[in-house]
Amino acid sequence: VLYIAAHPDDENTRLLAYLANEKMYRTGYLSLTRGDGGQNLIGDEQGVDLGLIRTQELLAARRIDGAEQFFTRANDFGYSKNAEETFSIWEKDTLLYNLVRIIREFKPDVIINRFDHRTSGKTHGHHTASAILGLEAFRMAGNPLFQRDKMADLEPLVVPRIFFNTSYF
Repeated sequence: VLYIAAHPDDENTRLLAYLANEKMYRTGYLSLTRGDGGQNLIGDEQGVDLGLIRTQELLAARRIDGAEQFFTRANDFGYSKNAEETFSIWEKDTLLYNLVRIIREFKPDVIINRFDHRTSGKTHGHHTASAILGLEAFRMAGNPLFQRDKMADLEPLVVPRIFFNTSYF
């Protein structure tokens, strides 16, 4: 199972732990950003320093919940009103390539998007953008023509199912 979201604090740790430890599924969390654009209420760290702290927090959480951790190079630039605004800053094609590569390497049977891809403008733009990218990557991972010159080392992979997590619990 590959769980996809935008930020280090978006994962459903309870679900990751259940899938990894109770069901014994190989489970991964893909955070598009490292949280470097977020707020920090307990220290002075901002930007890259905050991203380093949040990266280490995620790695520590994965040691506890048993899932694997993945990242892309998406820039956490703070609050975004909608996915369109996010994609005006994020390099969508590069991030789609990153997601498809991770999917083909990890080989999940199920992808779970943390957020609904249909909610642009109703939630943080990074959240909706992560779901849009997750859905597109789900579709493109099985396409043998997608980035075939850059991914010649990886076989296309048709992932049977994709869901989005409708609850924090």
